[in-house]
Amino acid sequence: MLIFEEKWDRTIAERDRKMYEEIYTKNPIQEGKIQFIPVRIAFNHRNDLLASVCIVNGMDDWILENRLLFYFEDNVLVAEKRFTHNLTVPANTAVPWTFIFTPDSMIRQATLKNWEVSN
Repeated sequence: MLIFEEKWDRTIAERDRKMYEEIYTKNPIQEGKIQFIPVRIAFNHRNDLLASVCIVNGMDDWILENRLLFYFEDNVLVAEKRFTHNLTVPANTAVPWTFIFTPDSMIRQATLKNWEVSN
């Protein structure tokens, strides 16, 4: 089941909602596995790296708070950051989310190509 965090649910554009529904349909939940399906990547005006993914959780509840995540390009580590957001992805659900990697979390310059987020 695809669910949207409360703020996302109130503000997401209808075309983006449909896009996430399509991504979820194409990337079904896999028992015992957490997947971060890449959706959109960009830099903002503060030079933060914005990595939007669909978190597809086939495990027990997945909690983001205090979790170290990694951003890779072509299997090379580009950034790592410990996140403090109070986000829970319930078991057997998928949730869209944007991870913000600040400039101080960057190990090398990002090219925004062939990227993935992992834990």
